[in-house]
Amino acid sequence: MAQEHRFAIIRYLVDNLKDVGKIKIQKLIYFLQFICKVPLGYVYKMHYYGPYSDELNDDLIVMQSNENVKIEVDPSGYGYHIIPGTEAVAIDENVLTKYSEQIDKCLGEFGDFSPNQLEIISTLHFVKYVAGVSDEKKVIEKTVMLKPVFPKSLIEETYKQLEGIMNSAS
Repeated sequence: MAQEHRFAIIRYLVDNLKDVGKIKIQKLIYFLQFICKVPLGYVYKMHYYGPYSDELNDDLIVMQSNENVKIEVDPSGYGYHIIPGTEAVAIDENVLTKYSEQIDKCLGEFGDFSPNQLEIISTLHFVKYVAGVSDEKKVIEKTVMLKPVFPKSLIEETYKQLEGIMNSAS
């Protein structure tokens, strides 16, 4: 997908959420691409907070320099706030129209999740559907290993939630 189309989708998400952190935007774009099938073309790897795309981070930096979004460090020193910038994105209405159903579904499904919830559910998804670990027990074990700060019971509960989402998506 062309960069300006990705920018339009990112700005649409930021406009709808008003104030979103870097973890949340990374995970929402991840789910847009991998569950909602919007062909954004980002490459994801496992990172400290779950699936992460360097290319998406680069796009956010370009958008900030273009004043399409504003990225501020949280006053607490932990995290960031991404808010709409002063400059509009040159929006191709066709791309937003073409993918509006998927974007709205993604926002409806994941928009209210906390960064921690998104970190767990995206890591589970990555392990199972991107890394190809198919056995439920192994997916949970691998995720517990990757995310030791979260209780195993929470990861197991989140796995069930992911399976429900995946079953409704197919």
